[in-house]
Amino acid sequence: MELPATTTRQNQSQRKWPITVAVAEHDPIKRKCLEQYLRNSDQTITVLTDSDFFYRKKTERQFKSHDILSLHEQTFARIKRLEPRILFVNTHQLTDESIDLLYNVNQNCYGTLPIVLVKEQTDDDQILNALKNGARGIVDCSKSPLNLPKVIYAVDSGEPWISRRILEKIMGKIKFTQ
Repeated sequence: MELPATTTRQNQSQRKWPITVAVAEHDPIKRKCLEQYLRNSDQTITVLTDSDFFYRKKTERQFKSHDILSLHEQTFARIKRLEPRILFVNTHQLTDESIDLLYNVNQNCYGTLPIVLVKEQTDDDQILNALKNGARGIVDCSKSPLNLPKVIYAVDSGEPWISRRILEKIMGKIKFTQ
């Protein structure tokens, strides 16, 4: 699903504040690459990182030791701390852990809208499960070129971002449940 270019441009020009974006990725090198790509793609997007967060703090604050938290708990704590408007969950395969993260974000981070980056071979039922648990967009990152700012503006304005193939599957499931 793509927005017409005029709608996207109108949304960009009417916006008075930047859209805050964070990346949930376990591999710090991949996370930094995606953050850099987002930073360079559009000036109205502000990418939130851990270093930005700590520099903004005026007072020292004690954090729970990261050693006692699971990777999932560390990721969720980071999302709550950064409070992004848009969250990219970079996963090539949706796992139960990814679905749990989406559920927790949906239940506890009310202003955050998750977008999941997947590869095209991802199971349709897992994608539907991700949407059911709070994903506002599903982007196939194996296709080029990626226009992530367009995805960000669409999701920020309240529109879902999913492929026509997935939309067809959703419509089929709705049709059979009546």
